[in-house]
Amino acid sequence: MGNSYMPGKKVEQVGLAQRVVDVVLPETSGYNVPAALGATFSAINTALQEAWLLSSNPATRTKGTVEATDGWLRRMKSTLKQIVSIVQGMPGVTPQMLIDAGFTVRKTNKTPKPRPSQKPFIKKMKVDGRTGYFQLRQDVSTRGKPAGVSGATVLMCKPGPNGAPSRDWKFVTNTTVTSAEITFPESETSDVYYITAFWTNSRDESGPAADPLWVSLPAGTVVATDSKSAMTLKAA
Repeated sequence: MGNSYMPGKKVEQVGLAQRVVDVVLPETSGYNVPAALGATFSAINTALQEAWLLSSNPATRTKGTVEATDGWLRRMKSTLKQIVSIVQGMPGVTPQMLIDAGFTVRKTNKTPKPRPSQKPFIKKMKVDGRTGYFQLRQDVSTRGKPAGVSGATVLMCKPGPNGAPSRDWKFVTNTTVTSAEITFPESETSDVYYITAFWTNSRDESGPAADPLWVSLPAGTVVATDSKSAMTLKAA
């Protein structure tokens, strides 16, 4: 899908952000965006709308207010990309719901590849401190991606009260490779995370999610060297 849903004009981009807050994020909407991700996007949208009012008003438009708006637009687009990827993979989200949300896709003359029908198998290679190394496979014995698959989306969550995965899945990354290195958040005590993933095709249509993989982690502090060091994926 790329960014075909993103309008070209800033005023329309600001409008799309508010539309997502009004249409997609409410719990009753059926889009099922994880609560933490929705809260992050709502906070970004609030700051973006305030910055836009200042930069679009001739009385308060300055180089500083314009730069502030551009900065919040960049944050909004990055977070919205995560939301769109998750929504596209949610069972029950209809084409009309995507149109209502503003998540449209450019039409092409290419023969569309079918939506992935196979769920990934996640193999745990090793855990080193708070970093886990995993492989996304077709099944237990078959490495690589299935035919027609261009990438995958990886999610993580903590256990719920009964020890099973909670519903608050958090986006980790989109990737076109099958070797995953994930550094989990720091913790003063040992804890557990679940990870899952689903295949995507070239139109960002998603297949079924992998069976959640249980990962036991020791206590530890994450030593971050850059903004991407907490959650990364590397080619095999």
